Amino acid sequence: MRCLLTVAVVIILSSICCIKAFADVSYADLFLAGRGYKPVEDAWSIKPLITYPADGKDIPDNQLYREWCAKTFRNGEEIYEAYKEIAFGINYRAEPSKTDYWQTPVETRQSKQGDCEDSVFLFFSKLSGLDIDGDIVWGWVVDKENSIAFAHVWYQLFDKRGRPYIVEGFSKEWNGIIPVEKLTEGERRAPTLMVRHNQVNRVVDEMMPRFTESFEEDQFTWAVYMNNATIVKEIFQKLQVMFSRYKEQERQLSW
Repeated sequence: MRCLLTVAVVIILSSICCIKAFADVSYADLFLAGRGYKPVEDAWSIKPLITYPADGKDIPDNQLYREWCAKTFRNGEEIYEAYKEIAFGINYRAEPSKTDYWQTPVETRQSKQGDCEDSVFLFFSKLSGLDIDGDIVWGWVVDKENSIAFAHVWYQLFDKRGRPYIVEGFSKEWNGIIPVEKLTEGERRAPTLMVRHNQVNRVVDEMMPRFTESFEEDQFTWAVYMNNATIVKEIFQKLQVMFSRYKEQERQLSW
């Protein structure tokens, strides 16, 4: 088993060389189309055109993939349901230039579209109360062949043996939970910030106000790594705004 992190947040020193930035298409468009990782046979011989069903009842099911998730991950059936929603239940939408609105899971379900962080937050929301070995990761993805890099948010998931996987949405296929070693030939990921799955709620409730109200690098034990403190502060500010709105929406829905 891998050694678990003992802190809620890890801020990573990283650099990107090269690079053409590219942000108007999803990761599924760039890297997953016809590829990804398929641990079981396809449920269909020809990939259908799929949009989000009006009633939410016709999202496809794949019993073999469900069984693979249950065998591979703790709480695997719940992971299967969460992945199914971000793979088939929402469509990718690139945001207008110079905007970066982080939707709540409620807003993503209502709009039936979103971008990378919206997909990750939706995935997390379905699993937030469970014992899941995973991280939410902010960083960059670099296509080694074309020297294309883009800012990205993804979910890193670990199986029962500690093997890492990357979870990606929007593909409309059962190929978006991918062993990390299968990605390294074609791409490189440069993380900037990682938050452990089981620490996200504590970070939002306890740590985030300290970051957003008084953000000084020398306050924190990991300050030595923070050559990108401005970026990290911006992430935490957006998280605070999004989760505050999300809590209010959940409260209203519970009435």
